[in-house]
Amino acid sequence: MNKALKLVGLAALVVLLSLSLRGWSGHSDTDDTPEQRALHAQLEGKPMPTLQVEGWVNGEVAPEQMKGKVVLLDFWATWCGPCLASIPRNNELYRRYKDRGLLVVGVCTGGTGEEKMQEVAASNGMEYPTAKDVDIRTGTTWHVEMLPTYALFDRRGIVRVIGISDDRIETVIQKLLAESAKDGS
Repeated sequence: MNKALKLVGLAALVVLLSLSLRGWSGHSDTDDTPEQRALHAQLEGKPMPTLQVEGWVNGEVAPEQMKGKVVLLDFWATWCGPCLASIPRNNELYRRYKDRGLLVVGVCTGGTGEEKMQEVAASNGMEYPTAKDVDIRTGTTWHVEMLPTYALFDRRGIVRVIGISDDRIETVIQKLLAESAKDGS
């Protein structure tokens, strides 16, 4: 009986530990298919692909400005209801953590509506920098199929997760901000 109780306790500990690590393990939880997960996994753990964007609103972000920052990349579209609904939360994350090294960057993609980006960003109170995806090249490079799609990369510019769900973003941001630029792992 005592041995069985210890095994149950150990199993419970393993489950709890795996659930707590899941909040930042680098694995996505919004990819619809194993194929989508596999495409995102190809980018995770590697340097961030180049953003091929133009027409910045709320300030341009050059690649060198991302160095040493934790970056939340928000792939969104002007016609996407959930994307627009997430702007206030993204603004709050930006305000709360920018002094600790967070940079939030929007990438307006989706193939239609990019010409309305400036108007939609202003009317929805977007406070963080955002730019248009040129011919959907960035969305294609990042394997974006659903919107919004979020990616996080660390202070070393390494992609840590793509496709993270809204409810886990802040936890992962906190953990990445706690890492030093040296260890970044």
